[in-house]
Amino acid sequence: MNIFEKFNNFLNKYFVPVANKVAAQRHVVAIKDGVVATMPLTIVGSLFLILNFLPIPGYSQFIEASGMGRYFSFISTACLGIVGLVAALSVAYRMTIGYGMSEMALSNGIIALASYFVTMFPTIIDGKMDIAYLGAKSLFAGVIISLISVEIIVKIVKKGFVITLPESVPPAISKTFMSLIPGVIVISFWGLITAVILNTNFGNFHDMITILVGTPLRFASASLPGQVMVVLLTTILWCAGIHGATIVSGIMDPIWLENTMHNASLAAAGIENLYSNGYIISSAAFGDMTMKLGGSGSTIGFVLLMVFRARSKQLREVGKLSITPSLFNINEPVIFGTPIVMNPLLMIPFILNPLLITLISWFLMKWDIVKIPFSMVPWTTPPVIAGFLAAGFSISTALLGIFSILLSIVVFYPFFKIYDAQLAASENKVEKEESLESLLSEL
Repeated sequence: MNIFEKFNNFLNKYFVPVANKVAAQRHVVAIKDGVVATMPLTIVGSLFLILNFLPIPGYSQFIEASGMGRYFSFISTACLGIVGLVAALSVAYRMTIGYGMSEMALSNGIIALASYFVTMFPTIIDGKMDIAYLGAKSLFAGVIISLISVEIIVKIVKKGFVITLPESVPPAISKTFMSLIPGVIVISFWGLITAVILNTNFGNFHDMITILVGTPLRFASASLPGQVMVVLLTTILWCAGIHGATIVSGIMDPIWLENTMHNASLAAAGIENLYSNGYIISSAAFGDMTMKLGGSGSTIGFVLLMVFRARSKQLREVGKLSITPSLFNINEPVIFGTPIVMNPLLMIPFILNPLLITLISWFLMKWDIVKIPFSMVPWTTPPVIAGFLAAGFSISTALLGIFSILLSIVVFYPFFKIYDAQLAASENKVEKEESLESLLSEL
């Protein structure tokens, strides 16, 4: 047994079962789906943020004089400013469905929203609320409030501490009364938590979570080692046949979203896009530009090689089937069709390629050679275009995208040549055997 077979066996025995459990874990799924629900807001908000800063001579003066800049700013602020609130609602909603209690999903989301506002109480002065607590600043707090609230409600319902009405009562009314007792208990619980925290130096629950949980995670996510770990975890899981991007995004999406909102706020304030000015490199857009060019593993170069250089029928056909999806960062046909999964030869460039692109991109942005993404774009946005838009129509990020595609071709090429030759030889051998059998049958 060679080293690759031993590695595959190790993954299957120890790593794959754990990863599968994590991917299907109820809380992870709820966080992932809940944060995904905020994407329309972040994409629309980012679009109008970009429209406020088009790199056209005289454009900024024009929109300021016409009043359009104020309009664009209002829309971007309105959309980006409520992602924490929306995440609290959507995470509670998805968590409830995960427990098989879809009839209570909306009411549980509303209870989580009420709890979200209760924990903000110390920030409300003379009836005025600090709206910063509705956005990415309170994203972690909103997720935690939702998860805990639903857990409490589920336990209450299982204990039977609910008001049940006769079947003759309309379902809408019956569901409302069913949520009454759990709602009172959950909201009272958060009121008690708020009262306790009020006597500490944290101020409120949102600030406490930001300091105790958000700060370490944000520090890890904003570091190069943290980004390298994300790349390695994503690609190694894929090599084992597990959707690595889904697992990693379930953990990292809230952090990446907060980083993006931080960069967006700097851009909206007119602060120059420089790492030294406080812009954070790590974000969902950065991941799309580095480890997901054409899909996880940045396999766009591999697909181009299959389309234009493959000798084997298998790779030529996989390339033809994969080229269109790859342009929109979908590469399951590549991963399972070539296959890359459990393939010792192709696993090497699949892991190495996005790692190299990430390292090069990170330092180019840190040295202020390439602009840092500050807005959200759909993950299906084609390579090069995605970086160009995410950094506010930046030519430097577009050039980085082109360079990354070329690097992807270079990294995959030697492994592609070996694998393509192996497949071509195998296909020729099969064809010779089939032709010999045909001749013998004729005789």
